[in-house]
Amino acid sequence: MIRIESISRTFGTFQALADVSGEVRHGEVIVLCGPSGSGKSTLLRTINRLEDVSSGRILFDGQDIADRTVDINRLRRRIGFVFQQYNLFPHLSALQNITIGLTKIRGMKAAEAREKAMDLLARFGLSHRAANMPGQLSGGEQQRVAIVRAIAFDPEVMLFDEPTSALDAEMVGEVLGIMRELAASGMTMMCATHEMGFARNVAERIWFMDKGRIELDATPDVFFGPEAGERAARFLGSLS
Repeated sequence: MIRIESISRTFGTFQALADVSGEVRHGEVIVLCGPSGSGKSTLLRTINRLEDVSSGRILFDGQDIADRTVDINRLRRRIGFVFQQYNLFPHLSALQNITIGLTKIRGMKAAEAREKAMDLLARFGLSHRAANMPGQLSGGEQQRVAIVRAIAFDPEVMLFDEPTSALDAEMVGEVLGIMRELAASGMTMMCATHEMGFARNVAERIWFMDKGRIELDATPDVFFGPEAGERAARFLGSLS
């Protein structure tokens, strides 16, 4: 589904990504982990063109996403993105945060958009919060609404950029729960996270990144075992 071919990304003299290659198959869950500044977020952002690559290319369903014929708005509907911060519209209710994109971008009728949004809110235990403004929601609820907003577009791939990093410990489980449900439903996912329990239990493969490179592409059994090597072991030790 996604093929990354020798991409690099530089910001001035800083190289955020250095000759990164990899493949993501349909229905696969890939977890990106590594120290801060290793390139995880930049890699995710290049996949739906929130960042452009400096060299190399990314293919989605066989098409170069940087091709001039690619409709970038359609691309981003097919590849959902969930940020570290919730990025909800503060002046709109939880329900309106979901329906506004469906009506303005997808062109759905208001009643149809509302029905779809309420169905999704109910699916993920948030229907009782539909009328609440973001400021009236907990951090975990806001992030769950942000995820619902992304999946309302029926994306083929979901990208998660440290979705629990801004949450208190007791709220992390709320967000990981919805992500586990999406993974179980067969959603293709890439997730940058430090939640190693999620990586161990949900990921098909783990990409360990350091200094802008994928240093290890391994199954959880290998990554969490002695075969992963000293650098990965040091990283895991730093989290304990």
